[in-house]
Amino acid sequence: MRVKSWQIGIGLICMLLAMLVIWQFRTQERMRKWLPSSNVDELATLLKNQEDTQKRLEGEILTLRNQLHNYDRDAELERLRAMAGLTVLEGPGVEILLDDKKDIARDEEPIFFIVHYDQLEGVVNELFAAGAEAMEINGERIVTTTGFSCVGTTILVDTKRMAPPYIIRAIGDPQTLENAIMIRGGYVEQQILQWGLEFQVKRVEIQKIHAYRGSLIFDYARVVEGGQ
Repeated sequence: MRVKSWQIGIGLICMLLAMLVIWQFRTQERMRKWLPSSNVDELATLLKNQEDTQKRLEGEILTLRNQLHNYDRDAELERLRAMAGLTVLEGPGVEILLDDKKDIARDEEPIFFIVHYDQLEGVVNELFAAGAEAMEINGERIVTTTGFSCVGTTILVDTKRMAPPYIIRAIGDPQTLENAIMIRGGYVEQQILQWGLEFQVKRVEIQKIHAYRGSLIFDYARVVEGGQ
């Protein structure tokens, strides 16, 4: 009987498989003889401990990442609160006294020699333009929404009634703020000093600026989604 080629191929494959099974069995037997069962148990325990340690470290890394994310978020929130004037700040800067003229002659019209709201606002704008980072007038924080107006001889800063003397405290580089506010030909010289108003400025090493206590509710403005 003639043996076909495919039958020969199948026979060879079966023989190779049998050889592989025998080789694997003998290899396992040698490993069992060479590696005691106690060492196998120790190795298994070591691998289990390593897996547990890896899982624990991965959990700690995730926790630290979450804490870092929360820290960054809290730090950013605190920075934004400070920029909005909602926190008490301290630092170097200048303290300014602005007051009405003391000695008014009989032939002088008093209305021209008292501090007006636009003069107070002008001094504030000059300080901000010179780099002031925070400011208050008579203990009231000045923020981006602060408005100046007058009712008779009384100045309104937002809704707070103020009367002279006006004490302006600004945080920033003291020398820069003083030089800017007292520059020759500047706003103070032309709009304050020429009317005989009392104006004093001094540098301070450390001073405290109070937090804004007014309302920050927007009736018409809405946040744009995506910031665009």
